[in-house]
Amino acid sequence: AGKAVELKPGGYHVMLLDEVLRASGEFDVIHFHLDYLQFPSVHKLATPSVTTLHGRLDGTETVRILRRFSHVPVVSISHAQRAPAPEANWVATIYHGLPTNLLPFRPRSEGYLAFLGRISPEKLPDRAIAIARRAGVPLRIAAKVDRVDTAYFEERIRPLLAGPGVEFVGEISDGEKGAFLGGALGVLFPIDWPEP
Repeated sequence: AGKAVELKPGGYHVMLLDEVLRASGEFDVIHFHLDYLQFPSVHKLATPSVTTLHGRLDGTETVRILRRFSHVPVVSISHAQRAPAPEANWVATIYHGLPTNLLPFRPRSEGYLAFLGRISPEKLPDRAIAIARRAGVPLRIAAKVDRVDTAYFEERIRPLLAGPGVEFVGEISDGEKGAFLGGALGVLFPIDWPEP
């Protein structure tokens, strides 16, 4: 008996794409959110398609792919995201929306600064810590640590947490974000990459 082999996420995307291609005639439009994996196949679809690009586009690989597949209609999540590839077939910009009740207004803060996101070098949590300490305002960090960033967290960020004025909350749910952000004096988001 053969042992079951777990597919990597890319393998599941390939199988999903195959299912979509086979069933494409059943839909009025197909909206992809898989970056550019489907680009070589969209001409085989029996129905129109569009792709929303959610990530950064400043890498040369992505720009070359968008040039090669300039016939594929794409949607950006901000106008700034388009800058590295102005020649792409942009059909719209659709900003990420938030439910109106997700982040209720709180008129009084609890006197801290907030960092919300993930711990990674491009998000610069170390700079957020330095800014909060220099300002003399406590910082609360609500962030997840992806496996790929564990070494960065342990080597560069964890030592900074031992000092005064910084509380690492860890990852929080969407339901907790309203209170976390509403209790803050402000949000520190000192990123070092072109956030789309």
